[in-house]
Amino acid sequence: MVVSSTTITKKSESTSFVEINLDTLDANLKRIKEVTGPGVKTMAVVKANAYGHDSVLIARALSGKITALGVATVEEAVTIRKAGVIMPLLVFAPVRKSALSDYKAFNIVAVAGSFEELQLMSPAVSFHLEFDTGMGRLGFEPADWPEIKKVLEKKKLRPSGIMTHFATADEPSTAKTADQLSRFNSLLDEMGSWSQSKVIHASNSGGMMHYPEARFSMVRFGISLYGYAPGKQFPDALKDLKPVLSWKSTVVACKRLRKGETISYDATYTADKDGWLVVIPVGYADGLRRGLSNRIYMKTGGEMLKQVGNITMDYTMLWSEKPVPTGQQVTILGPDAMTADQWAEMLGTITYEIICGIHPKIDRHTVTGRA
Repeated sequence: MVVSSTTITKKSESTSFVEINLDTLDANLKRIKEVTGPGVKTMAVVKANAYGHDSVLIARALSGKITALGVATVEEAVTIRKAGVIMPLLVFAPVRKSALSDYKAFNIVAVAGSFEELQLMSPAVSFHLEFDTGMGRLGFEPADWPEIKKVLEKKKLRPSGIMTHFATADEPSTAKTADQLSRFNSLLDEMGSWSQSKVIHASNSGGMMHYPEARFSMVRFGISLYGYAPGKQFPDALKDLKPVLSWKSTVVACKRLRKGETISYDATYTADKDGWLVVIPVGYADGLRRGLSNRIYMKTGGEMLKQVGNITMDYTMLWSEKPVPTGQQVTILGPDAMTADQWAEMLGTITYEIICGIHPKIDRHTVTGRA
């Protein structure tokens, strides 16, 4: 990413860091809102440290721009609250008795998906009902509604939202998603007045993109906000979304490399000609996957350099035709180098795993300015 008129906050003194481009984040959010329309509430999912982007940093950047935040655990929600973020926070995890005081003290919205959890609820705690329409993970069965209703009436509880989660919405026109949507709509009809004036949500990024009829009153987006498609590619309306994150480091050593010399553990790379070995202080302990060894490129000085030898715990090496000065910046991952999509394809995994896998010990800071 080449940034002009750049402002950087929380400048890191470490040799490796992650940059979060706030202008790109805002542009992605604006485009998502244009697609979903003005009548749909927006929940940004910031679980897993905001998919590796820093949950507090992202939550603060989104304050006043979205309806709510979604997190995986109460602990994540409390961290964000303590950072001064005041917008609604929904915790997807099952409710634990030990955490009830935190829901109340920090004004956190719970998700109840079992009768055991429902018994823990009180009028003092805001909560959404979760239904399993085919994800096969958490939530009540739609057939449970008559019994749920009895518990709600007996305990004088009023859920503030109703939700489900799609299993295959990352691709358009799947029979599975159509079936889940049909089951959810039937449930809402059966609930009658109980579903009225509630926040109704089912769609993650994939559902939001590919199933407009499933946007209901709120959408939950994570990966798309950060600039990556939830499936194989963005639909045309969202192709201009861009990655928000760039992972960077600096050269700590550069030395002569002669033809025939081997590099790193197991000697998996042998130089086929003379050149220079460039060392950067990032390895698999930082989230740079060892399976990428000898397969990726990193950008420095305007050139893409091949990574050579097995990636080690704390270091990785690049091959260069010419010497590279120590201290020069290297882009490991980012919109102007290789992207998380490319790494994921190489490893046979998904983009989420790549960006979530960048270790929290790597400093995050923000930049503003057009890419």
